[in-house]
Amino acid sequence: MFRITVVELKRILKKRSSLMMIIASPVLVVLISLLFMQGYNLQTMKLGIYNEDNSIWSSLVMRFVGTILRQENIVKVDQNYEELLKEGKLNAVIVIPKGFAAKLYSKQPTQMIFIPSPIDLHLSAAIYNVLDSVLADFQGSAFFDPKVLRYIFTESDYPVPRLTLKNSELRFSDLISPFVVFFTAILITVSLASVSTFLDREKNLHEMFLVYNLPAWKYACGKILAYTFIGASVSFIAYTLTAILIGDSLGFFVTSVLILLNALLHTSVGFLVSSISPDKSLANILGVSVIGISLFSSGFAIPISNLPDILRRIAMSTPVFRTMYALRVYQLEHTVDNRSIFVVLLWTTVLFSISVLSGKFVIRRG
Repeated sequence: MFRITVVELKRILKKRSSLMMIIASPVLVVLISLLFMQGYNLQTMKLGIYNEDNSIWSSLVMRFVGTILRQENIVKVDQNYEELLKEGKLNAVIVIPKGFAAKLYSKQPTQMIFIPSPIDLHLSAAIYNVLDSVLADFQGSAFFDPKVLRYIFTESDYPVPRLTLKNSELRFSDLISPFVVFFTAILITVSLASVSTFLDREKNLHEMFLVYNLPAWKYACGKILAYTFIGASVSFIAYTLTAILIGDSLGFFVTSVLILLNALLHTSVGFLVSSISPDKSLANILGVSVIGISLFSSGFAIPISNLPDILRRIAMSTPVFRTMYALRVYQLEHTVDNRSIFVVLLWTTVLFSISVLSGKFVIRRG
């Protein structure tokens, strides 16, 4: 089994095109993702506001936010807002802390805590950027209810409230890193593994494996292990690049476990596609389809919270979504989402087992 792994790795790495793709893919995905993250526009969204201060001034700020983002998109929530964020029912929550009005009266800088949902980070980022830029523009201007503001005018040096993330060390560019880390491996493993058995068929190597009485499960495991190694390596390269460019906000141990599971899972899918496809064209089409499904179910291309309820539940159960969700929860809350990791582990185990059995379609006897 391990000899097959070594042979497969040598065959991949000796091709300049494959080697260049392996090296270039994580760099391109990291750079493109960071660029696109800065360009998201505000779409359909739900913003929750939790008012701990309960003063007339904090209520006026809530109204002000409603005039910017449409009042029907604003939801007043209580201290149990975290579940709504995790379920995708809210894209973000703004907490107006106690003592907010007192600081306004005394002209002290005030802050409203911004808590994004780990599901649709691009919508959260758009909401944050819009509100933060508008608040910055209102420095020295009146920004409360119009009926009140007819009699109240602020001085030019009067500090306006500003938004800050719950974890003030994080930026939205940090929160996109799970997609960057895992999608690079998905791209490489599925692309290469989905045509892996056809290389053996073209050179009649499967006939040689039959002569040497190689078990189908050893053949499958050797192939899967080789591409898993490649996929995990690419993810670790992307992880290192993001850590250098935007800082490391991911837990190394949690990230490493999920990187290995992600690489093994998508290699298994790619090998399964290669084993059951009658020709290379169909294998390529299925491989691209798998990559597309992974992209959409991740929530990066289409907001998961905007999907119909049934589709939203399906998307939130996919291994790609649970993998990225687990790391976003860790980034935001510094807690390990064991449920998501278990779901990914279960998916990986099932797909790996099916892929190993599919080796019989390649190593056929009789």
